[in-house]
Amino acid sequence: MKNKIEETTLHQNGLSRREFIGGSLAGLVSVGLPGRHRIYGSGSPASSKELKIKGYRTLGRTGFKVSDIGLGSGDMTDPALLEAVLDAGINYIDTAESYRRGSVEKAIGSVIKNRNRKSVFITTKLELQRDKSKEAFIERARKCLERLQTNYIDCLMIHKSETVEQLKTEGFHAAIRVLKAEGKVRFCGLSNHGSQMEDVSETMEKVHLAAAEDGRFDVALLVYNFLQRDMGEKILKAYKKKNIGATIMKTNPVLNYLEMKENADKLKEAGRKVPERLKNLISRLNARADQAEAFKNKYNLTNHNAIRDAAIKFVLSNPYVSSACPTIGNYSDLEAYVALSGTKFGFEERKKLVAYKTTFGEFYCRHACGECESSCPNGVPVNTIMRYNHYFKAQGRKKTAMFKYANFKQNKADRCFDCTGYCEEACPYGVPVQGLLVLAHMTLSPNFTDSTSLFGRIQS
Repeated sequence: MKNKIEETTLHQNGLSRREFIGGSLAGLVSVGLPGRHRIYGSGSPASSKELKIKGYRTLGRTGFKVSDIGLGSGDMTDPALLEAVLDAGINYIDTAESYRRGSVEKAIGSVIKNRNRKSVFITTKLELQRDKSKEAFIERARKCLERLQTNYIDCLMIHKSETVEQLKTEGFHAAIRVLKAEGKVRFCGLSNHGSQMEDVSETMEKVHLAAAEDGRFDVALLVYNFLQRDMGEKILKAYKKKNIGATIMKTNPVLNYLEMKENADKLKEAGRKVPERLKNLISRLNARADQAEAFKNKYNLTNHNAIRDAAIKFVLSNPYVSSACPTIGNYSDLEAYVALSGTKFGFEERKKLVAYKTTFGEFYCRHACGECESSCPNGVPVNTIMRYNHYFKAQGRKKTAMFKYANFKQNKADRCFDCTGYCEEACPYGVPVQGLLVLAHMTLSPNFTDSTSLFGRIQS
């Protein structure tokens, strides 16, 4: 039905679906890699001061009016960039105790201590570690307060909750009750990245829908984008019904998929056997490139920024979204994202996303999906590895991604080189998962032919 609607809209505007999709391919082939040269805090803050957030939305039952563009703090530790973020009118900050081992919280604290505290909504997150006692959560929350240099945290979340059972962790909720009574925490929330294959994992949809029914959660952070719609939209409706504020991560699924061929060539040069599934992936990519060449100059889709902007406008077009929280790595990011605040998702943006989905949608391993993981005989955590790859490729957080992968306790994607591809057979979207995992291993490993040296190289 959705395709029919899109097709009708295109015909009404004097453009056939065939002409539109074909003409869009060329520009998408030349889409650049987002974040490739990102340096946190680089650039000039001058022009960002001229930009202001134009849209504010109510964050569910909290009643707080948050900026439609929020801050995904990621690895941000530059106080000057944070000052510019707040000057632009962004007033929703998402962070966590684990981001740069507390350094991001410290940077945020150094800035907000000089601001009107009531004008900013700060969410930070605690992972479920071995000690799940009330006392342990309270102690860690107090350390967050110290780093943030604030008297209270607006929302304290369970970080990366993987199962419905984890949502019920009594020590966390007991700590929330104590901290609320003390005025140290105002609201309770959760984030979910999907499965990480630790113990029994469950889908993003199952966890978030359970959180909506639980009754104790006020704010949630989930994955939603134009290629990962089904789960997200079902969750957003459930949260709207319960008046739970919904914030969004992984808003932009766009990557330069044609760069994969270069990586496959490197694999050959290193003397490694190219898996059959990877050969299939490269063949499919080449077919897309050849198809696109014929429509090289027909439409003006020449870089990834147009797709990225359309992707965020798509997210904000959903009235159940309170704030989209892209990772802001530099002043250019800040200016680009703030410029999208209060704008509409129109026909031109829709064209771009339909073209991208038709061209490269089959190569996108859906964030927080995990449908294929149970079929893997080697227990490779597909969702987590592809998330690290996203940090590296789309967010420019290269050191973080490589460190996390090097220090990974579970099986890495080097197990995928000689596998027969159970994950690909199980994928409901037809994604060439095994080939993507092999390339992710190459990306995340400083020397993919000798993974034993990874930790030492990254530490140095």
